[in-house]
Formats: sequence, structure tokens, C-alpha cells
Amino acid sequence: MRRPGRCGQQGFALLAALLIASIALLATTSLVALALSSASSSTDDASSARAADLARTGVADALQRLRWGWARLGAASLSASFGPVAADGGSYTVTIQALSASDPRPPLDKACAVAPSDPDMAACRIESTGAWGQARRTVSVTALSSPDALPRGLVVGADAVLQADTSLQGCGLYAGADVTGREWATLSPGADLAYGGLYEQNAVHAVGHIFSGGAEEHATAGAPAADTDADAGVVPPADLVAPPSAASLGTLACHSADPGAALGPYGLDLTLLDHTAPGVSGGAAAPAGGGIYVVDAGGSALELSGNRLATPACPLTVVVLGDCNVGGGALSSTTAFEGALVVTGTLTVCGPLSVAGGLYAGRLVVRAPLTVDASGLASAAAAPGSADVRDVWWRW
Repeated sequence: MRRPGRCGQQGFALLAALLIASIALLATTSLVALALSSASSSTDDASSARAADLARTGVADALQRLRWGWARLGAASLSASFGPVAADGGSYTVTIQALSASDPRPPLDKACAVAPSDPDMAACRIESTGAWGQARRTVSVTALSSPDALPRGLVVGADAVLQADTSLQGCGLYAGADVTGREWATLSPGADLAYGGLYEQNAVHAVGHIFSGGAEEHATAGAPAADTDADAGVVPPADLVAPPSAASLGTLACHSADPGAALGPYGLDLTLLDHTAPGVSGGAAAPAGGGIYVVDAGGSALELSGNRLATPACPLTVVVLGDCNVGGGALSSTTAFEGALVVTGTLTVCGPLSVAGGLYAGRLVVRAPLTVDASGLASAAAAPGSADVRDVWWRW
């Protein structure tokens, strides 16, 4: 005879076992799904972080291009783009757009205010998008550019001794020690374009003293009112007359071109250097705006000569590590070019020298006519490698 109670109990136990197994399977499935979701989220976070890193790399690339002239600032119509550039398993794409004085600036960021009356500074917006797999991250950066990486006008780290006509246009003379022979200096009237925010008009500024006709000019009546020195109680800022930093010189050396035949037994002949600015191809190291040449003078003074203003030629940045004589050799009686001349030691001007741009010397002796024309600093043109480009505001 069949017992219904026992059969029911067995059925109930089977159903309970199936229910428990189903719950366990569901729990296992949920745990697996949770683990997969967590892994996917971690992967997404990692991809997003890599994309953000690539976006920052794109900004750094853009700043370098602006620094070395591969992309130009200075005109409100500037618009440049490049990419996608492959990097670290992903890529980045960048656009650069110049900002005019009327464009909105990030709030509370006074450093971004570019007034139309400030010709030395230009601003741009950089947008960089980093891509890693399916992840995309974009950063918008406001950057400022000013020609501060190299000294502007006529800057002397120590003494300046003038014994011949010294004509300064659009700039003054800024010396880290004494200036002797002030009577030889002729300065154009008007605003100081080299350091317009510091001096209202062109003048001579010395950390030490200014001597004219053998006497300290402020000890006698009739000293130019705009001249300043220790006796006048006002001296130029130390960083203005400081030499270019070792880091700056090292960076210039990394971008220096080979002078080739221009550097010979008679010294460096500027006329034999390339007259055409190098083009931009791939990751070209040379700036697009002109040539950079860093030459070690060694144990003796380097002879510098050559006239590049007589025929059209691209600007130059010439750096002499050590002492330099201009116009004292047999190659040419006139030395002239556009750009920047940096002499870390003593610069002795033995023949006429004209620089349209900026000149720095650790010490200066002028025995032949010297002209420094900084009036071009008010334009977008600048010596190769002379721009100081920095980021001032980021927005993700």
C-alpha cells in the first residue's frame, strides 16, 4: 500500500534542492557579472587615464612647436592643427588658435589678459585630444608667448666700455656693472620696446655707475633724466642683466645646426650660413623661423663676420660660448644680421656691427660702430628659439 505522506516529503525535498541550486547558480552568475563589470570599469578607468596622459603629451608638443617656431603666434588669424600623432600605443590630435584682446579669458586669471598695447605678448588656446582604444580625453589650455627666453635689446652682464658710436633703436643699454663712455651712445626717442613694461623711454640702465666724459654722469648737471644707476638710486632688476641660464643654452645647443664651411680658420662667416629657414618635416629639430648656431670658442676669441642684411636671409640666433671678436678678421669689414647674438664671454667690436634684434654679452668693448635695432620686437617676428611659451590655465 502506497504512503502519500512519504512521497510528498520526497517531492518537497527535491524541490527544495532545486531551489537551493538555482539560488546558488544565480549568486555565482551575479558574482561573475559583478567581477566582469568591475574588470570592465577598471579597464575603462585605465584607458581614460592613458587618454588623459596622451592629451597632456599633445599640449607639451604644441608648446614646443610654439617655442621653436614650428607654429607661429602673433596674429589673431593664427590657426594650426596637427595629428593624429602616434604615441605610447595611442595618439593625440591638437589644434592651436590665437586669441585676440577681445576674446574671453579664464576668470580671475590676470596673466591671460593680453592688451592690444602689449606687442611683446601673444596668447593662444590649445585643445588636445588623447585617444587610447575607445577612450577619448580632451584638455583646453590657454598659453602665453613672449620673447623672454633670450635677452632683448643690448644687455651686458658686467661692464660695458663704449669707445665708438653705439646706436640703439627701440631699446636701451642694460648693464650688470658699470657703463663707461655714455657720450658715445645714441638712443632713439620713444618707448623702450625691449622692456616697455619697465621703462617708458629708451635710456641707459646700470647696476653700477654710468660714466660720461670720464665722470660719473649723475655727479654733474645735465645727465639724461631717463638714465638710471646706483647713483640715481635705481638699478635694473638682477634677472634682466643675468646671462641666459645653462638650461636655456643647453636647449639651444640641442637645436643647433652644423655651421659647416661657415666655420673655418678665419672664424664664423655668417654669409655662408643657410639663407633659407629650415622647413618642418616630421619631428624636425630645427625651428621653422630661422637657424640656430651654437659655437664653442675654445681657448681663444672666435672671429665673427659677414653681412646678411645686404641680401634677403632668414634670421639667426648665434651663441658663442666664450669670447668673440667682431670685424677684426680678414673676411669682412661689416657684420650684420637679423636675430640674436649671445656671447657668454667678452664681446669686442673691432669692425662695424649691426644686429636687428637682440644682443647679449658677458662683457662688452665697443671700438667700432655698433647698432642694435630692437624696433622689430613690436612685430610677430622673433629670433629663432627666443620665445618663452608657458601654459597658464587648464580645463578638462
